[in-house]
Amino acid sequence: MRCLYLTQELAPYFSEGGLGQTARALPAALEREHGIVHDLIVPYYPWLVEQHALETECVWQGPALAVGEVSVPVRVERLLCSPGAGEVFLVRADHWYDRAGIYRDAQYVEFADAVARAAFFGAAVAQWLTATGRPYDIVHGNDWQSGPALAHLRSVRGSAGGPALLINVHSAEYLGRIRPGELPHLGLPLLWQEKLAQYDDAAAGLLLLGLLAADAATTGSPTYARELRTQTAGTALGSALGTLPLTGIVAGIDTRLWQPAAQGRPTEPYDEASVGRGKAANKRLLQQRLGLAEDPDVPLFGVCSRLVPEKGVDLLIEAAAPLIRDGSAQLVVVGQGDTATVSALESLVRQNPAGVRHIPRFAQDVAWLTYAGADFTIMPSRVEPCGLNQLIAMTYGCVPLVSAVGGLRDTVTDLAADPSLGTGFVVPQLSADAVRRTMLSAARWLSGPSQEVHGLRRRIMAQDWSWARSARDTAALYARTAAASRRAVRTLIELSS
Repeated sequence: MRCLYLTQELAPYFSEGGLGQTARALPAALEREHGIVHDLIVPYYPWLVEQHALETECVWQGPALAVGEVSVPVRVERLLCSPGAGEVFLVRADHWYDRAGIYRDAQYVEFADAVARAAFFGAAVAQWLTATGRPYDIVHGNDWQSGPALAHLRSVRGSAGGPALLINVHSAEYLGRIRPGELPHLGLPLLWQEKLAQYDDAAAGLLLLGLLAADAATTGSPTYARELRTQTAGTALGSALGTLPLTGIVAGIDTRLWQPAAQGRPTEPYDEASVGRGKAANKRLLQQRLGLAEDPDVPLFGVCSRLVPEKGVDLLIEAAAPLIRDGSAQLVVVGQGDTATVSALESLVRQNPAGVRHIPRFAQDVAWLTYAGADFTIMPSRVEPCGLNQLIAMTYGCVPLVSAVGGLRDTVTDLAADPSLGTGFVVPQLSADAVRRTMLSAARWLSGPSQEVHGLRRRIMAQDWSWARSARDTAALYARTAAASRRAVRTLIELSS
């Protein structure tokens, strides 16, 4: 089986979050564990190609594609240092992608032409596939940006067959909304324009388009799949989801990248047996590096996240402020976000420089040290389809505090409900007061018997969050989706004969 994986990110080169890590790891695991070869196709971001000194070659050039008032030729390049058996292709169109951001500008504001960029990418992918005839069994799209590609590919599939189409909904909070009057100018096939035109402006978006065009959908956890069904009931998204098989599959993490025992990093290596010593040493290193007050006993909470409302960072800031002011907690936050959230966090830093630090852009060495040195990670998310940070944290013996939503519910067992099998603390409700109470409960636990503390740390470190499990479930999903697509094509042939 061969798959084409559509993505806007690919770690370590083009990445802002979990999608980049998934695009790097999941196809590799599927190839390694199940022999499913993946080609990846991603936009060509000139400044990142230059920054990482990547070498590419042009493998196909097509005619100009018009989206809106912009008409530019399509070039597809191939990455010369492909990491696996498959290839990495890049759609090059500097008008659309030569910007200092993958999705947003320097102020963390989404590009105004984001929908048009996705429309161009989708048309380019379809044009390239049609012209070259590259054979794939599955096309695996990610989020709303893949909607146009799936629609173009569905429109040319017909009785001749073609790849099965799968869309991965990493978060339904992002719809790829089409502005009023924009739809006719996106270069979409007429059939799909007509389908989208049936919905009101609030519903019409590229995520809906992808769901309408796909043969199946997947998302980041079984709980989030159920939440999607419930929360979108009676809406256009709910109607589209109702026609599709929807499978929740918890993601994995790269256990080579996230390895507390690894040598040659700015952390003190440790494993399950030495977790007590290792956490203490790395806590001291983290406090020293970031200029926090050096205190081995104060509970240190570490967060690596986008700073946006859906992550509940506003609740965390409000909850943590009094604890930091009175010296009963420290906080390290790694990540960028919207102006209001970052402003509130920076205000807290100015008021409490010895108790809180903000690193405004993701830095791998700081992330390693944060997970290794923090006692806890905290994720009071309003929405969390899967969540990777809690998986990484547990790998480092960093105890998670999480809300009971999506993938957090599926991966963290409440210590209060089951002391013998618990793996973290669950925030009982989404309020700053509930977050603060949970932080205080965690602090009391940390000051308790050391054998209980080290026992929990060893227990969560022993869990397997590698991509092998996710790859197994995804391979089964690919097989089901491809078989269903073939049956649909046979039915179409029979009906037309």
